[in-house]
Amino acid sequence: MKRVLVLLVLLAFASPVVIGCSHMTGETAGQGLDDSVITSDIKAKIVKDPELKTFAIDVSTYQGNVTLSGQVPNMAAEQRLIEMARDTKGVKSVRTNLRLAGAAQGGTGMPPAGEAMSAPGT
Repeated sequence: MKRVLVLLVLLAFASPVVIGCSHMTGETAGQGLDDSVITSDIKAKIVKDPELKTFAIDVSTYQGNVTLSGQVPNMAAEQRLIEMARDTKGVKSVRTNLRLAGAAQGGTGMPPAGEAMSAPGT
């Protein structure tokens, strides 16, 4: 009986903490986990790509919306990376802040930073 009482007290204190966390971040634990899986999947694809794996590319995901940042070797690699991200399960949209390696600031010929690109079927 004492164990049951202790368990009930612990649950009473833990519930508001768990519920409060979702209000602080704006997403549930499940959404956070899904975003982590999406980010990990895209990073795994980058590591498998012989041309992209040597570049510092940051992938962040929030509620299925992916942002790619960093440098890529050329425009073909950039397009390949965007397609990799779009083809990842759970991705709603892809935003790119990518730059061409070695290109002068502002002279990359790439779309403006932050341009959103929708995933197929959305």
